[in-house]
Amino acid sequence: MTALPLPRIPAADDVSSPVADEPVALLQLDLSDPVEAASAVYRQVRRGRRVVAVACGGAEAPARLAEALDAIGVRASRPVPGDAPLCAGVAIVAGSAAAPDRGAAAPVRPLRVALAGCGVVGGGVLPRLLSDPRFEVVGVLVRDPAKARDVVIPAGLALSDPAALLAREPDVVVEAISDASTGLALIRAALSRGVDVVSANKQAVGGDLPGLTALAESAGARLLYSASVGGGAPLIETVRRAAAQGKIVRIKAVLNGTCNFILNRLAEGGAFDDALGAARDAGFAEEDPSADLTGLDAAAKLAILAYEGLGRSLRIEAIARRSLSAEALLPAGRVRQIARLDVPSGLVGVAFEAVDGDALFAVLPDEANALRVTLADGRTFTATGRGAGRRPTAESVWADLEDLIEAA
Repeated sequence: MTALPLPRIPAADDVSSPVADEPVALLQLDLSDPVEAASAVYRQVRRGRRVVAVACGGAEAPARLAEALDAIGVRASRPVPGDAPLCAGVAIVAGSAAAPDRGAAAPVRPLRVALAGCGVVGGGVLPRLLSDPRFEVVGVLVRDPAKARDVVIPAGLALSDPAALLAREPDVVVEAISDASTGLALIRAALSRGVDVVSANKQAVGGDLPGLTALAESAGARLLYSASVGGGAPLIETVRRAAAQGKIVRIKAVLNGTCNFILNRLAEGGAFDDALGAARDAGFAEEDPSADLTGLDAAAKLAILAYEGLGRSLRIEAIARRSLSAEALLPAGRVRQIARLDVPSGLVGVAFEAVDGDALFAVLPDEANALRVTLADGRTFTATGRGAGRRPTAESVWADLEDLIEAA
């Protein structure tokens, strides 16, 4: 497949010119592997590009690509003749029946990967690592190597000791542990050895992002953590793009898919316990959902966004929070758990707010996340996407791994 960044395209009767800060990527995609094709599109979307995806491989190729994109929360249109495909965020057009010639790949040493955690996120990443010749999985850290899982860990790879995992000399650690302290200790240990880290652990990353960033720089390692905020929604990337354009004065976001799922069920008249059970069954809520329900999860993510956008270090524990429970008193109307940072007023917190008049937040399906960043000059940057679940979050981890390979 090929990616052709097109900063500007001359206007024509059937094509609209993108604005200067919203370039376009033209991708010619082989739909014999829809997951890989969707990954190529996702990486361009999170870089802030509109995408024209040419789906090659037969008449059903566009439909297969649309389905794969939907699974990771990327909306796509399929313009008909006469439409302007570049007006859409992602436009899928039919390509040739034959798959594009990728050419012979240059032989390279596989990237040695140590995976920490094999639950919702890690279990989504492991099969792709094992099937991709660019990676060699050297170990998988789990609490109980003998535990039955929905993902098979090959013999000899399961470990329960973080030191033993690092002793296998990985090039990169993919950290997808649900526990904050264990994850933070592993990230620090890996970075101090000069090992790159890709993390989906918002509590670990948000707990000491300035320190981890400094450690990575001093050790010559790279720390990537896109999946720690927003799952498959490119929220960190959106904040970075906004900060590059001007001074951020306000961040407002829905950052927890579990709470959003529950609030939607409550709005439909459902009972709290039933809604929480449904969130667990759907793979959005952990067995212990306390971090979600108390706002701790959203607070950790807000701390990460504050550091990315404002260079501010916020202590997660100091961020004001409201909890969601069967007894919680919620405002009338369409309610969301809103994480907010307002520079002029100094307000920082996670609370439940009615958002009926706000189109960005009012209609958010189930596990969706949404973000609005406001600059001092009034410009806004927004993003939405699936904020929880195996496929979207694993896709964000995978995109970070792809970025590591690209930068190598």
